[in-house]
Amino acid sequence: MITNLQLKGFKIHLNLDLPLSSLTIITGQNGMGKSSILQSLLLLRQSYNNDCIKGINLKGDLTDLGSVNDIESQSDKDGILSINIILDNIDKYDFNFSYNNVDNPNDTFIPSIGTQSQTTLTKCSLFTNKFQYISAFRLGPQKAYERDTNIVQYQQQISKINGQCEYAVHFLSYYGRKINCNSALLFENSTDASLGTQVELWMQYISPRIRIYIEPTGQDFKLKYRFSREGNILTDDMYAINVGYGITYVLPIILAILSAEPGSLILIENPEAHIHPYAQSKLMELTMKAAKAGIQIIMETHSDHIMNGALVAIAQDSDCLDLVKAYFLERDEHSHTSVPRALEILKDGRIKNPPKKFFDQIDDDMSIILGF
Repeated sequence: MITNLQLKGFKIHLNLDLPLSSLTIITGQNGMGKSSILQSLLLLRQSYNNDCIKGINLKGDLTDLGSVNDIESQSDKDGILSINIILDNIDKYDFNFSYNNVDNPNDTFIPSIGTQSQTTLTKCSLFTNKFQYISAFRLGPQKAYERDTNIVQYQQQISKINGQCEYAVHFLSYYGRKINCNSALLFENSTDASLGTQVELWMQYISPRIRIYIEPTGQDFKLKYRFSREGNILTDDMYAINVGYGITYVLPIILAILSAEPGSLILIENPEAHIHPYAQSKLMELTMKAAKAGIQIIMETHSDHIMNGALVAIAQDSDCLDLVKAYFLERDEHSHTSVPRALEILKDGRIKNPPKKFFDQIDDDMSIILGF
């Protein structure tokens, strides 16, 4: 597990030192550097997992950050970009790159200062198949979903381009009966541990009585839903494009968590998008089960329901406290740099001295509505 991430000279991050846990929740107002934290890890993966140990590639499948001009810190001019990770509080991997060795500020590649052995990198799930990235750009309902045997069957990924999860349907179709989920993640009282069954059961928290059907059609797959009516009667097939947007949008998240092995790493942006608060709460119930099962999840969110889902788990089981770290990112307006504030979570699930603008808008609104 990555237990610490350090960034220097990267976009809005001047000197970031961020302890991580099994579940790390990153929140804050827009433009505070939340996405950049995930992007730093994506840069390492797309550069080093493809046998590129001579520098960092800003333009790749996982993320395209433009050119050197776009990512160099405006407050740190020593010419060094550092992305350092620590595994299990023991092994440290330093990745240092020189802005000064770039020929043109519009270049999309930054040379390394020193290299890391690729053999040692495989100790970290960031550089292996035990990784998934689910971005805010993930696909909603489509008429058809692509097939890619290499990506799905050999690399075991649900996404290739920008975390779109374009192969989630192929992944579910292929592994639905081949993978048995971790017993700690099983839906309540269920006995069928197969991935396909568990995805469907957890999806019923998102949309009650939903059933999932995947139809291979040559090079593509069609995603269909049915609903179980009273009397165990099923509705006719409904294509994904004719069913609620959020159902398909959350599917890759549930799929990634349920298919993950202990030691895996999952990066998730905006898990709350397009789903009801109740569904967000239940999604966090699954997320906390995963964290307890040894799956690391780093999550960026703007939702109080996502945050509260983790706090509820801690209130119900204080052992969960050590599994969660949460940060509220602010900005130093003088230097225009990100300032992460670690949130102190108490055993009863409350946050001690929460900062201003940390999901307090409902209190401000109710003060006006109720005349407090």
